[in-house]
Amino acid sequence: MNQIIFGILILLQFGCKGQHQEKNIDEKITVVEKVQDTVTKNTIKSLQEIRLASDTLKNYQEIKNNIKQQKANYTKSSTHSLSTLFKRSLLHRILPHWEGTEWSFEGHTSIPKKGKIACGYFVSTTLQHIGVNLNRYKLAQQSPFLEAKSLALDSDPIEISENSVNENITKIRKNLKEGIHFIGFDSSHVGYILKENEQLYLIHSNYIYSKGVEIEKIENSIVFASYDKFYLSELSTNENFLKHWVQGIEVKIVK
Repeated sequence: MNQIIFGILILLQFGCKGQHQEKNIDEKITVVEKVQDTVTKNTIKSLQEIRLASDTLKNYQEIKNNIKQQKANYTKSSTHSLSTLFKRSLLHRILPHWEGTEWSFEGHTSIPKKGKIACGYFVSTTLQHIGVNLNRYKLAQQSPFLEAKSLALDSDPIEISENSVNENITKIRKNLKEGIHFIGFDSSHVGYILKENEQLYLIHSNYIYSKGVEIEKIENSIVFASYDKFYLSELSTNENFLKHWVQGIEVKIVK
């Protein structure tokens, strides 16, 4: 048991991307011990629960091709329609296939459940697979802040750094619109954040116990509780980002 805890602390200290986090280890132990399960009957517990029913008999490549075809028909659509299509394509069609894919620090598979995936590559690969024109290698290799900056395009990432876990959650909830967005954790982890019916979820390649790709309530996330600073970039509600997506305009990687 002590070896397991020690392993968790090492991962918490260095994170998915390997950068060192300046935070007292004793505080991390306290945070881990205090994490409580607050699951309600309305909570999304698995990405499979929200998988598009019509995709049941389709393989991953067929889904990607279908998204490409649908996107081509939405080039002159309203922002609201694009937002709906983007969210459905990423959240309900692509991400469920990745659930359970194992985490590895150097993982960069492009095939869900085959090989392993690091947190940055999970984000960059799934964005590329719904048709975002970006270099998945270059994006995944940047710091969380630069990833957020790249995806925010001409906007500035939202920076959150409050005095407690609960205050950070409250501030994030206040600043984000309903939808799916990017979240960077200080200098060493990234993922998606979903705001759905005022609840917040993390969808990420979780390095704790090498869990891999999963969805979890933000209040229950050991990873989230281990960080003090976050960078957020709107995706499904960012008009300029949606324009880049649907028109195939390249997302330039900020270095």
